[in-house]
Amino acid sequence: MIALLVHPCLWLALGQAEPRPPHPFAPSLPALTDEQENHLDGVIDRFMQFDTGRLPGAAGSRALDDFLKLDAEAMPALLRGLRKAADLEHSCPVLVIAKRIRTLLMRSTDRQLLDFARDEIAAIDSRRYRGLLTELRVQVSARQAGLDRNGVPDRAAEKANSGPLARLTVDELNRRVRQVRDEKVLTTLGRELARREEPVAALGLGLLASSVYPEVRQAGSKALTEWLAGRKGPELRTLLGHEIAPVRQGAAVRLLASRDSQALDALVLLKDAVASVRRGVHAELVRQAGKDLADPGDQATSQEEALARWLDWWSAQPEK
Repeated sequence: MIALLVHPCLWLALGQAEPRPPHPFAPSLPALTDEQENHLDGVIDRFMQFDTGRLPGAAGSRALDDFLKLDAEAMPALLRGLRKAADLEHSCPVLVIAKRIRTLLMRSTDRQLLDFARDEIAAIDSRRYRGLLTELRVQVSARQAGLDRNGVPDRAAEKANSGPLARLTVDELNRRVRQVRDEKVLTTLGRELARREEPVAALGLGLLASSVYPEVRQAGSKALTEWLAGRKGPELRTLLGHEIAPVRQGAAVRLLASRDSQALDALVLLKDAVASVRRGVHAELVRQAGKDLADPGDQATSQEEALARWLDWWSAQPEK
């Protein structure tokens, strides 16, 4: 049974019409269903029972055989097993699982998988096996450095970046934005979202524009601006109430810059709870007016005053 789970050419035997999409943290691996992941966890649990003497006889032999068949597709389950084994009193399971992980990772050219594995290993808090885990983490880092030094291409990343994103729905793209940590992949997802017309694309673009990664944030902000440029007044007006701050700010600035008939509603964001939104709207108004009539600041009174002054100024401007 385990061979069916770990060899892509046998997906049909599992009732799959076609191979599953890539794993969000490792493009060289297929994304498994919860049922398949649970099955792999069971294989590793039975191996640990065998290795600690709690599963003797033929059942134990089958458990060992199933464990030895695990391939790279089982890496997330192996890392979960490593964490669990590190909590056991017996040292054999953690040593054997760590060896299996090392063997599989030393064959991989998937930088994202190596990053994922290194982070998962680093997160295991075990005094007893600290030396073993540190050594394993260092070996993973050395593998990454060796690939870069020798100019080995990251085929997995290339496949993820050039894959058929156009076939994915906006909801699927948004889901990947939430799951993926690779900056290049995130940037590619932003470019694809910027091409979509659906209003829900604002969610993924907003997440990218507020990313903790500077390069992703910059690329996401650009993609969001491009996408907003294709929105009309009513849709922009709706986006003024979006949950993500960069989306609210971008929609307000777009409305003001286009001097749309509904742009008056954008001025209310001078009182937005997020300072960056207030500053963005204020900056656009100053740009258009050529002077600063009032800065909203951080106080409710200054925001009320700024809103009143800018409303008066806006109302006095000729319609475009």
